[in-house]
Order: sequence, then structure tokens, then C-alpha cells
Amino acid sequence: MLMFFFLVSVACKKEQTQQTDLRIFSALTEKIKQNSDVMANVFSDTTFQIQPGVEETDIHYQSQSGGLSTKIFILKIDLKNPDVKLQAATPYDAPGYGSQTVPEMAKYVDAANNRVIAGINGDFFNTSSYVPLGIIYKKGVAIKPAFTDNTDKPQQGLSFLGILANGKPYIGDKETDYPTIKSQLKEALGAGVFLVKDYKKITQSIPTVDPRTGVGITDDDLVYFIVVDGRNFYNSNGINYQEMGKIMYAFGVKNAVNLDGGGSSTFMIKHPRVDVWQIRNKPSDGSPRAIANSWLILSKSKP
Repeated sequence: MLMFFFLVSVACKKEQTQQTDLRIFSALTEKIKQNSDVMANVFSDTTFQIQPGVEETDIHYQSQSGGLSTKIFILKIDLKNPDVKLQAATPYDAPGYGSQTVPEMAKYVDAANNRVIAGINGDFFNTSSYVPLGIIYKKGVAIKPAFTDNTDKPQQGLSFLGILANGKPYIGDKETDYPTIKSQLKEALGAGVFLVKDYKKITQSIPTVDPRTGVGITDDDLVYFIVVDGRNFYNSNGINYQEMGKIMYAFGVKNAVNLDGGGSSTFMIKHPRVDVWQIRNKPSDGSPRAIANSWLILSKSKP
């Protein structure tokens, strides 16, 4: 009888393992699992459409490095969809410097036929003056046409995400790319270290694990924003540059860069079932931080 019970128990455990292995994951989770060594185990995986051309995927997983709980929020934007656009935002929608949370910035932009359906934090900034380290272009106007010296913060003020006059996304560095492309920029905000460059993962020298935000683009006009929660052992510990780069690489991006992180990391959407802007992540400050700028995703037709 004991032997029979043992055999049944083993069989049940084997069946449970097989069921776990056969779980169906979202497309992006499957890409991370198949093309990187970031995830040891996936606890939860949810994906849904905010509107055509804009999808959110939320993943809670155990990391391979250290076995830590990690929660990431991914916004996939298809800029080939004519109803969707990406726009740089500043506090009070003003052509200057200041501080505001992402939802507050959205209020000054949201209008009929220009509905804000999502928002992500933007560039690094001086925490006293709120002057960002990178450039700012809005609607083709260069509000800040030069990068601030980054000698004391070498991982910041290095690159930018832009939208060109033809509507295509562009990621470049401040030294060689910006001088050649600046006349074509319609929207742009600065960024930090490259995570992926010309389809290659970039080796990182900073190993710290923190809340982070990154953005990557593909040749076919897909934009991936990633926000990773951190500084909370039981909820999410964060991620380092190397792991963020591996995730972007798994998505097949051509270029990806790191944006401001820590308490600035903010992932906001206009929830498709409730007509409110909702912060989906858990900012490490306990609430959304007032920051220097952000990226807003807009719908031209959403009522």
C-alpha cells in the first residue's frame, strides 16, 4: 500500500511538472524565455490591448540571477498604426523646465482627437533645477537643443529617443547621431546608456539592481517601453542594465537605451475598461514622482 501511494505521488508530481512546462505564455514572455537567460520561473503573465496598436504586458517572474522577485511592465506601440502617435511632454505643456507627475502632464495635453492613452517617465534631470540632461524637441521646436555636461553622471546624458518628421522612431547617441539628425527631429527627449546598439547587446559596467525604465525600437516602427519595479523585496527587487538589455535584445530591437529610473519610473495607461489614467507599477517613492518630462502615447480618434 505504501509503495502504491509513493508511485501515485511521483506520478502526480510528474504530471504537475508537465502541466507547468506546458503553460501558454504571452508572445513577449515567450520571447524572453526563448531568447534570454533572465527568467528562472514565471509567476504571472498578463497581456491586453489598450487600443489597436498599443498593448500592455505585465510579467511577474523569478530572476535567474539571485532568484529575486521581479515585476516588469511592457508597452508595445505600433507606430505604423495611423491612429497612434508618440509625443514628448513637459510640465504644464510649457516650452521650459519644471516638475510634474506623468498624470498631471497628461492633463495639459489630453484633448478631443488627441487622447492620452499611456505615459512613461522620460529623461534624467537635475533634481534642484529640473533641467534635463538631454535634449527636448516638441512639435519640431528645439526647446533644449544641447546636452548638459554629464562628467559627474557618466551613465546619463548620452543618447536620445526621437520621432522624426516622417513619423519614424529614432534612437541615437549625442556625439555622432544627433548632429546629423537634429534637423529632422519632431519630438525628442534625452536618455542614458545604450542597452542594445545595432542589434548587439552592450556590455555594462554598472551592476546595481534598481527600478528602471528603458525604451527600444525596431526597424518596422515598433516601440517597446519597459518599466521594472524595484526596492521592495517581496514585490519586486529591480533589474540591472545587463538584464534590461537582454530583454530588449529578446524582442529583436535594433537599438535600446536606458531612461531615468529609481523613484522616477512610472507606467501609466488610460485603462480600456475604466476611463481613468492608472499608474500600473508601484513607484519606489510610494507615489508617482514629479519629474522633468515624459513620453505620452496618444490616440487621434479615441473619444
